[in-house]
Amino acid sequence: MKTDTFKIKRTLFKQYAKLAKPVFKFLPIPIAQQLSGDHCMSEMVTVLQKKKVNRPVIITGKNFSKRPEFDLLTDALEDANVDYYLFNGVTPDPTFNVVEEGIAACMSHRFDSVITIGGGSSMDAAKVINTCAQNGYNPRKTTGMFKIRKKGAFFVAIPTTAGTGSEATIASIISEDDTHQKKQVISTALIPDLVVLDPRLMLGIPSTLTAATGMDALTHAIEAYLSGFATPESEQRSIDATKLIFEFLPHAVGDGASDLVVRQKMAEASHLAGLAITRASVGWVHALAHQLGAFYGIPHGLACAIGLPPVLTMYAEKAPEKMSKMADQLGIAGATEWDKAYGLRDAVVNLCQQIGTVPEPEMIQVEDIPEMSEGLLRECYMSPFAVPAYFDSEGELHTFIREIFMAPSED
Repeated sequence: MKTDTFKIKRTLFKQYAKLAKPVFKFLPIPIAQQLSGDHCMSEMVTVLQKKKVNRPVIITGKNFSKRPEFDLLTDALEDANVDYYLFNGVTPDPTFNVVEEGIAACMSHRFDSVITIGGGSSMDAAKVINTCAQNGYNPRKTTGMFKIRKKGAFFVAIPTTAGTGSEATIASIISEDDTHQKKQVISTALIPDLVVLDPRLMLGIPSTLTAATGMDALTHAIEAYLSGFATPESEQRSIDATKLIFEFLPHAVGDGASDLVVRQKMAEASHLAGLAITRASVGWVHALAHQLGAFYGIPHGLACAIGLPPVLTMYAEKAPEKMSKMADQLGIAGATEWDKAYGLRDAVVNLCQQIGTVPEPEMIQVEDIPEMSEGLLRECYMSPFAVPAYFDSEGELHTFIREIFMAPSED
């Protein structure tokens, strides 16, 4: 891509982001009722009884449905004589076939509610299953923006990791059956009615997964704060989430892995960050993470941890103002805006080193960089992401990606 063409496209899509700003800032987005703590399963059942729903379909993955933590949900339902049905056919990166199977399960059970428990894949599948089963939508025709107009049945979301924040977002990712190309379904109707944050579900998570999902949540919080779509409310959620993650993620990875308070704080941080990106969206880090996942299968949270420090370095060099403001909110001192911006970057780097989420040389292939760059630009520009700074040339972007994983070239 010639430099002039690159700059023209950059200018056009910066204007596109500006035009989209009122939509992101003022779109009415519902917020679910939230229950938190190690007694919230029984509180959830009380809510179901008040809503007069008694035939929920539980949507989850097969592996989680065999874990002892899953019994926390089913025991609470059985104690209240709730007539539930289990659909545990959700797979990682769920496909439209999975969604259709889930719809059939709902219809067969004559459901009046949906409870999803699990990670992002279960959440994504359940959002589409519920709205389509309730309203007769063809799930394959729901991809894109706001094609789902009506809410589904009463919807409970119970996350089992502290990272994706999917229980708070208006988006769902479903894959094509044959090509596995990911399709977005976006609608405010996907938002759950009730979110249950039970720290007991997270006690058995391995430290590596805790670290990766925690960095996913931190990336949500920081990218949402720095976004041009941010509002005062979303900024405060980002700050609150970031403070919690800086304080509690090292403990969740280390000596506090079995501490219910630590796990609860991380669950709350993840949810706050999910609420923040629902309003303000994300940025370059997520665009890069999606490419690393597509090309090399790098888990999303780890990919975010790899991409966040270098992206913050780029922002600190080119547009330190918003980073400096965030640093002030977090109590990170500095004599100038640049000092504060780099101080925020350094705090993230220190956290990554502390929990072991750092890039390794040769994680990527140099010959893939041009194609990765195209995908990264396409996602950032077309979404659009209202990022605080842009790359000035294709060569600069190529160098940026290369230097994350290997020593800079000498020329």
